[in-house]
Amino acid sequence: MSYRSIRRALALASLGAISAAAIATVQGCATRQASTRGAPVAQAAPSAKPTPTGAPLGTHAPYAITAGLDGNLWFTEYQGDGIGRMTPYGATKRFPIDPDGFAERITAGPDGAVWFTDTVGNRIGRVAPDGKIAYVNLPHSDSGPAGIASGPDGNIWFTEHSGNRIGRLSTTGTLTEIELPKGAGPAEIVTGSDGNLWFAEDKANRISRVTISGNVKEFAILTPDTRPAMMVLGADGNVWFTQPQANKIGRVTPGGYITEYALPAAGVPLGIAAGADKNLWITVIRAQLIYRMTPKGDFASFPMPAKSMATFITAGPDGSLWFTEPNGKVGRITTSGIVTEFVFSNPYSEHVYR
Repeated sequence: MSYRSIRRALALASLGAISAAAIATVQGCATRQASTRGAPVAQAAPSAKPTPTGAPLGTHAPYAITAGLDGNLWFTEYQGDGIGRMTPYGATKRFPIDPDGFAERITAGPDGAVWFTDTVGNRIGRVAPDGKIAYVNLPHSDSGPAGIASGPDGNIWFTEHSGNRIGRLSTTGTLTEIELPKGAGPAEIVTGSDGNLWFAEDKANRISRVTISGNVKEFAILTPDTRPAMMVLGADGNVWFTQPQANKIGRVTPGGYITEYALPAAGVPLGIAAGADKNLWITVIRAQLIYRMTPKGDFASFPMPAKSMATFITAGPDGSLWFTEPNGKVGRITTSGIVTEFVFSNPYSEHVYR
């Protein structure tokens, strides 16, 4: 493994969003399959055995994913120095970023750009609609920026996992930081239905709420050491989150009441998204399936194609769910369970970063 890959693996491990074993599984997929090529598209009905799809193209490993305001999907890379953009029809384009950094999580900003956390570079990045890359350096060394979200106040909000802070950044570059208790480990962050930001404290095993004025309140998860990871605002107005260490899905109401739901079978739940069908969609690494979960806690499973492993997932502009795979693919699953995979190719745009 290259020095750069080691740095990235260490950065991901420090965020604690996935268990160490799960990180090893994702990393293994990305590295062992990087030199092979294969077919770009395959489909499978949820009731049928999935069709094998072949191996990935190139060394690029799509990671965190979000829907942009431009109607496209945007994603970071586990391996590679770029931000990827994909249309709902599968056309891809790649925007190289500073090779000394690492794009971790990503969100659509209110200004039409996409914003990302750069854990290794200790900064926040921005990809403008024209593809230009800009950065805002954080004032404290080793802050460990992790989760990122567009807030209800028109600012970008992000977590500092190592620094135990929440950051608020205006689109013009004004930064405010909110101190958290030592050892909190803030990770993922989302906007709630109550106009506040909600974030996971994966070290302290809590879900927390921060107002736009900076007031923080923490809520303990009853099951110990669940490592709360990805989060999403559900159609029911509650925030839902995955618990990889406990094999559970959690729900927190605007009042802070937490309910947990155990997955039907063993696995490592990671990504979670709210579908157009008002259900939750959950990726489960190691189980090679995606769950659909109703707000009442009922699960239905959809098998994935062979050699696939869905990780992060988001609701797309086309009403489908889109997910990333560390073997170089981006997948789409409709709310009826039809799966299509696209190989992430390697076109570069003209690039300027400053």
